[in-house]
Amino acid sequence: MLQFTTMDVEGGFRPNECPYDSVKVYDGGDASGPPRGQYCATNIPPPDLVFFGDAFVVFTSDERNTRPGFSACYSTSTPPALPTPCGNVGTQAPTPPPLRPVTAWVESGCGGPRDLSGPSGSFSSLQHPANYPHSHHCEWLITVDPGMVVTLTFDVFDVEHHDTCSRDSVLVYDGPSTSAGLIGEYCGNVPPRRIVSSGEQLYVIFNTDDENASTGFSASFLAADPSQVTDLPTTTSKIHVTTTGGSHVTKTTSQRPIADPTTEGNNPAGGASSSFQATHIAWMVVMRVVLMFLQSI
Repeated sequence: MLQFTTMDVEGGFRPNECPYDSVKVYDGGDASGPPRGQYCATNIPPPDLVFFGDAFVVFTSDERNTRPGFSACYSTSTPPALPTPCGNVGTQAPTPPPLRPVTAWVESGCGGPRDLSGPSGSFSSLQHPANYPHSHHCEWLITVDPGMVVTLTFDVFDVEHHDTCSRDSVLVYDGPSTSAGLIGEYCGNVPPRRIVSSGEQLYVIFNTDDENASTGFSASFLAADPSQVTDLPTTTSKIHVTTTGGSHVTKTTSQRPIADPTTEGNNPAGGASSSFQATHIAWMVVMRVVLMFLQSI
């Protein structure tokens, strides 16, 4: 019998969600056995976790926020008798050894690593192109070389639509965490326009609720020289845009429009050419009317 006596492990934003730190329990001698549960926050597992054989426990933590952790004990017996609970294991925990720097691979929550770097890369929602799961949280930290910026492109995008993206959504931050400025929150079935960071990092979060699901997204990033990018973030205003295909965007950082090579240079006066043509036609109509009037006199 395995009994957890205390539990205080970093949890997620939703109940029963453990995207950061967690304790996983498996029935068997390794993680290939049937899972018995995943636990975090202050939710103490059931007191009667009985195993007819081996039990395998995995504790995973990321490199950020910390909590006191957990304590557990176990007892054994010979079937058919059940083991008795271990009881109070005391409140004085042993002093842990000094923490060593963590350089371990961190999972994104959607399969693959959370930390992405290099001149280019790609990532996608879990199970894409199949529907993503409910009540899920994923995150990616994209880092390119100093002096460069990140250009992020959503190649395919289909996330449950809502007028305020409050159900399923993709959030992109202009920096290494959610404390950086929010570039946009996206949902619907229209891929967002290309996103460009102001520095060498972008932070991407994908959240889903417990109801409808879609096929999700796939995205790719490139490192770019900021002098060669025309749509760097420039101002900080908040706007709400609903595109034709139903993709709602909440933006706190506006960007310069990307130059369209099919129209750029055709109208350098910003509409002056079309305005001149309209005025010219109007004068031609007026002159024709006046001429007809004079001929009738």
